[in-house]
Amino acid sequence: MHFTIYTNPQTQGPEGDLEQIELSISQAIRATEAGFDGIALTEHHASGYNTFGDNVMMAAHLAPQVRKGVRFILAILVPPLHHPMRLAQQCNLIDMLTRGNVIIGMGAGGSPLEYHSIGRDPKRRHDHMMEVLDVLERLLAFKPGDPPYRWKTAYEEGILSTRVMPTSFLPKLRLARAAQNDQGVIWTAQKGWYLMTARAPIEEIAHRFKLYRTELDKAPVDAARKADMLEWSSLARQLVIDETDAKAEAHARRIIERLADGVKRSWSAPTLDGAGAPSFTKAHLGISAEDPDAFLKGAMLVGSPATVAAKLEEIRAAGVGHIKICFNYGYMSRAEADRNLDLFLSEVYPRFKTKA
Repeated sequence: MHFTIYTNPQTQGPEGDLEQIELSISQAIRATEAGFDGIALTEHHASGYNTFGDNVMMAAHLAPQVRKGVRFILAILVPPLHHPMRLAQQCNLIDMLTRGNVIIGMGAGGSPLEYHSIGRDPKRRHDHMMEVLDVLERLLAFKPGDPPYRWKTAYEEGILSTRVMPTSFLPKLRLARAAQNDQGVIWTAQKGWYLMTARAPIEEIAHRFKLYRTELDKAPVDAARKADMLEWSSLARQLVIDETDAKAEAHARRIIERLADGVKRSWSAPTLDGAGAPSFTKAHLGISAEDPDAFLKGAMLVGSPATVAAKLEEIRAAGVGHIKICFNYGYMSRAEADRNLDLFLSEVYPRFKTKA
């Protein structure tokens, strides 16, 4: 099973931004030096849910600092929040800078506040995502000599008559989609994209990966690419590890409470149409921190080293070949986040590293 460190730090205020950014960088380097295969980076804006915000820039910063072959996972980019031409350039450039060691995840996101801060309509987030993805694929496929491509989305329009610069390092980018239901999983497999999923009990995760494999067998994807897709399609989990299950759960519940309060404050912001506060994220992301018991079961890995190892074995048995683990989550301090990573690297990871 591939292990990726999933970086998604939250900050209580601007005075903590630098420390959390530096902590994200140091933990990414430490984890990959210990043997982790990947670094996952998220995109969020103005909501307080991710301190560094720009995952493409963060990947470009980290790429020369980690060992050759580490794969970067952009989990995710939110297409409706981007200009399609600029997004195509960013995708190709990060593929070039990482020498093809990047999986570029796409998803509609779940924060109304972020949409409003960039002047987008969250109520049409899915439709606008599909619209931008269609334009993006056409831009990426455009070759010099092709007839000019005039494109238009809900927010931008343009015409391409030369090419997207730079080109990608790989002949074809590794694209992924974050999918939380059967329809999204089927679309992802049929497109020949990598699957990213999260926030569901293990039984539902097993179903999603089984469905993905079934649908991928029908897709026109060559054997080598298909093997890589099955190997690197991923599940994300937030980790809290401690000496005993009871200590770990108590700590996790404190984190969930902090996270729920912080996100509610950040996302209770005015909308562009003046309709009041946006709805919270349950309908968008599945399980939320508003329901602590469900969040513990469906979004986190919580327990002693032995318990966490057993849960990882359960995840592997569910057909998941790649786990993205977040060690710094819910406004953790540096001491909390580093202890989380230290315990995992010393007590859990060696059990799986030797089997790799």
